[in-house]
Amino acid sequence: MQLIRIRTDDELMWYKDIWDEILAAEVNDNPFIEFAWFYNWWQIVGRRARVELYAVEEDGQIIAFFPFTVQLRWGIRIYSFAGENIANYSGVVAKKEWLLPATTFVFDQLIEKHKHVIFSFHGLLESKESTKVIEQYFVERQLRPSIFRVVTPYLAFHDIDFHHHFNQRRKLHGVDRRERKLRRLGSLIRKRPSQDELWQMFRLFDRRWAKKIDTSDFTKGKKKDFFEHLTLLKGEALQVEVDALVFENQWIAFTYGICCRGRYVTYALAHEPTFNIFGPGRLVNQETIKRTYSENYQLFDMSIGYEPYKFDWRSSIDFTRRMLVSSGTKRAKLLASRFTLKERLKEILKGNHRIVEWKRNTLGQLRYLVKYGKVKDWLEYGQLFVEKIIRFKQVDLYELSPSDSVTPHRPVGDLFEELSIQEAMQLDEEETISLFYKGYTIYKDSFAEKNKVAFALHAMNWRVDELQIVEALPKQTYFLTYDVYKNIDIITAFFQKMKPAQTLWVTASFWQRRKRKRLLQLGYKRISRMKHFKCARYERNHVEKYTESGGDVHSVH
Repeated sequence: MQLIRIRTDDELMWYKDIWDEILAAEVNDNPFIEFAWFYNWWQIVGRRARVELYAVEEDGQIIAFFPFTVQLRWGIRIYSFAGENIANYSGVVAKKEWLLPATTFVFDQLIEKHKHVIFSFHGLLESKESTKVIEQYFVERQLRPSIFRVVTPYLAFHDIDFHHHFNQRRKLHGVDRRERKLRRLGSLIRKRPSQDELWQMFRLFDRRWAKKIDTSDFTKGKKKDFFEHLTLLKGEALQVEVDALVFENQWIAFTYGICCRGRYVTYALAHEPTFNIFGPGRLVNQETIKRTYSENYQLFDMSIGYEPYKFDWRSSIDFTRRMLVSSGTKRAKLLASRFTLKERLKEILKGNHRIVEWKRNTLGQLRYLVKYGKVKDWLEYGQLFVEKIIRFKQVDLYELSPSDSVTPHRPVGDLFEELSIQEAMQLDEEETISLFYKGYTIYKDSFAEKNKVAFALHAMNWRVDELQIVEALPKQTYFLTYDVYKNIDIITAFFQKMKPAQTLWVTASFWQRRKRKRLLQLGYKRISRMKHFKCARYERNHVEKYTESGGDVHSVH
């Protein structure tokens, strides 16, 4: 055997057909070892990386490729598969019959030449033959590898009754119900975007992760250029497919998938934060699964990680390894032990979903506040933090029947009109979109220069979100919500003009003293008081009724 060093991407192009033929013959479905992936990575992202790409020749024929990157530390060469921080999986490019002899030859050559060597291999799928062969080599050479695993859920379409599986899973977490609510509000479609629409994908990803910690750098610098360039590939085994979920002509979610010979790998997924309550991330994932099945894919790979939505859909699981091993020198062993300790700690932390969520969300929120937060934002965050330990809530429920109202001092006219979902989307407020989800009819000031929510009415339920109360309203009754203190008299008069025979309910918290006083002046009567107290793990709830009208108020959940 002979080892050939390929030093430039121009030189690599001479080997494209051989590389592609090897993977085609092996029916490779790992997109991250395809020629198109490595070549474009080297051209766009890996220019500054120290790439050592080797081809193995036997009897004048190329039988394998080993794409490495190398780092130097303490005089020790650390070999990794190329694209460590960007490729989900890795492996060796070789036909099955040549995999073990080629691997043995290359690793023997590297250890013999450099002496102080560490192999740090990421993304080794346990189901792949190259993973088993690499481990076999180290065991045979008595170089004990340290192995770290992370779960990799997938959906194998040939293992399930898809229609039964799909209908069952889409009901989890009320996804089917959320989808119906969204469709009732407007037009909801899945589309395959054109090239000139991809800017919306990167914009949506940045919005989704603005208050979270993202380690993928999907929209940063050269990596963004790389991922965008992959969408232009034609005629390759590797293809990129983007699915966008569009509501009323606005992107609310997308998936970026990398496909190869029947395997779809979910690489990036994001959704519009203001639509959180509708679960658009789950919706677009569901739509992508349905599409890939209809297009005869064999495997829907949800990629590495312990996110709950992946386990909702998976039919089975694989594991992805990181393998660390050093040559027999003391210096290499010492550095490898440091890396091993670090990886062991990362494995423990990443395996705990609560820690992952805390890092991603809590630390992300703090980072956002440090960069962009105003005094109001810090006060709100501080309040939420304190309420995790000690909390007191008191909310009064008031009723205004048609016979109890007080005539306002000024005419009402047509001061308010309904706010459409399309107008609400322009406000970029999650709270407003949530009101639509909860079934409110939202009203705006008819004469304001800019759209802004004035108040919202519900005809079926009354609710106190801070106490997690949702109850059915009595007949002929509406519930009024939103910050209505300043205009409560005008809003009340408008309601009575619009629905003169209806009763109106509204709530006021313990801290809204002026609002409670004004409600009483307008003829509202207090019909119930709800209290909630928490200190550490101790919680107490109490409800007081003052009239029979509040009979539906029976508990605090």
